[in-house]
Amino acid sequence: MNILPPVTRGILAACFRSKIASNSRKPQDAFSLVEVVIAIGIFAFVIIPVIGLVSGGMKNLRQSMDDTVRSDIAREIASQALRTPFTNVVPSTRYFTDEGMETNSSPGAYVFIASTSLTNNAISLLSSNASFTNTVKVLNIRVYHFQDSNNNQTVFSQLLMNTSQ
Repeated sequence: MNILPPVTRGILAACFRSKIASNSRKPQDAFSLVEVVIAIGIFAFVIIPVIGLVSGGMKNLRQSMDDTVRSDIAREIASQALRTPFTNVVPSTRYFTDEGMETNSSPGAYVFIASTSLTNNAISLLSSNASFTNTVKVLNIRVYHFQDSNNNQTVFSQLLMNTSQ
């Protein structure tokens, strides 16, 4: 005894048939081992150069940060030399952290070493009233990483003039 009209019975039967058909898996719906291996190979082919670019970029970033800190250290030493009385400027070796802050010379406390040297010269200056000889010093500042003293260094020179005559 059917309670449902024939149209409704046909719709329900079609729904159940499509539901049953969608739950059964066909062998061609899955990925084969060859397809998975090819997909992993393509992924590796793309991702490995990207990882290389990132590591190269990080190296360049660190190098530019070191260059900036070395320049700041040299500029600060030159500025201090200009504020120091002419006769008190002497060669020295100073030690700095990776952020450019001065520290002590104990191993592990410093990253950068700044060494200064002086060259004394006498120059003759001519003015409209008289000619006189003045003493100048050239302050050479060399800032380098403690592990790499030859390749990556900042060299800065500052002219110091004795203005107290």
